[in-house]
Amino acid sequence: MSWFECKITYDKEINADGKMKKVSEVYLLDAETFTDAEARMTKLMESRGAFTMDTVKKVRYVELFLDNKSERFYKAKVGFITLDEKSGTEKRKYSQMLIQADDFSEACQNLQKGMKDTLADYEIAAIQETPIMDVFPYEVK
Repeated sequence: MSWFECKITYDKEINADGKMKKVSEVYLLDAETFTDAEARMTKLMESRGAFTMDTVKKVRYVELFLDNKSERFYKAKVGFITLDEKSGTEKRKYSQMLIQADDFSEACQNLQKGMKDTLADYEIAAIQETPIMDVFPYEVK
């Protein structure tokens, strides 16, 4: 399975008097192909009425740390440190991870908690908030 970011545009009610506003939201889901991602996203968004799927792009997250209670998602760039035996220098291989957290400091804590059993040496190169609204993992029926 691969992870796909889908950007959806639709009319959303923004207050109690029924005023509508066009909004764009990004969702993450795992699927086998672009076609599968588009079909799953369409099925998930049917209840919102008319919408446009602006983009579907493949993204690489090697790990997701989801707590299912926070509303924000942060992308972390983590460098795994290895030693080049021939030259004796350290090398870093960077991977992207997604963390669900309420704020930046909680994202750091959740990442470190999720990585506590990792045997490899690593360093956190960057953490930034993403526009992702929700994550839909593939569910086997």
